[in-house]
Amino acid sequence: MPTYDYKCLECDKVFEHIQEMSEPDLEECLCKKEKFLVKRMISAPTFVINTKSSMTDTKLYKELDID
Repeated sequence: MPTYDYKCLECDKVFEHIQEMSEPDLEECLCKKEKFLVKRMISAPTFVINTKSSMTDTKLYKELDID
């Protein structure tokens, strides 16, 4: 499931929320025991590209000398 960044419009606190893409955006933040409006922020997607030159976990563990 994707992680979305939201910003409270009252206190400017930024937080992450994991939700399905089909779910509606959050509308409220719980700040100081009160409910304030939030805005979903644009964030860069997180993904890993594996290529033939990228290290496997086993090779990386040997390189870092991890048992």
